[in-house]
Amino acid sequence: MYDHFATPEPDEAMKLALRRIEEARARGEGSNLDGIEFNEVVVNMGPQHPSTHGVLRLVVTLDGELVKDVIPVIGYLHRCKEKLAEKRTYYQYIPIVDRTEYLASINCEWAYVMAVEKLAGIEVPRRAEFIRVILGELMRIASHQVAVGTFTADLSPLGTAMAFYTFRDREKILDL
Repeated sequence: MYDHFATPEPDEAMKLALRRIEEARARGEGSNLDGIEFNEVVVNMGPQHPSTHGVLRLVVTLDGELVKDVIPVIGYLHRCKEKLAEKRTYYQYIPIVDRTEYLASINCEWAYVMAVEKLAGIEVPRRAEFIRVILGELMRIASHQVAVGTFTADLSPLGTAMAFYTFRDREKILDL
């Protein structure tokens, strides 16, 4: 029978954090404030933590409010792009490049297309270069609006209202 309240098995990052705590205790390291012993706590921060927005996980070892150790767990934004590219033509791969940077996707497309054009010896018209620069800058502004909006939303409930203004303005850029 499945126990919904059972403690899950620790993954490799958690095992590493716990091993580091045991090693520190074996060396005699620990906090002591006026005879009060503090135990170290291992906290999973992310990938669903509000400050990480789904792209990062940290296994943090805390001693009271002191951060003793941080183990980053990478791979939450991995999209398998290399494997997807194996069976596609150069043109078919362009939409997949969008997934690399989901806030300013045209900048990644631009870099990929420039590399393909250079390999193929294609000369791009000057007008096309101007259009690419303008679109790249607009996407950069739109990306910064998301950063400012999510930052204000993280600050306070009033910041959430401000975030909607930045998202509204970002949508105007994306609709161009």
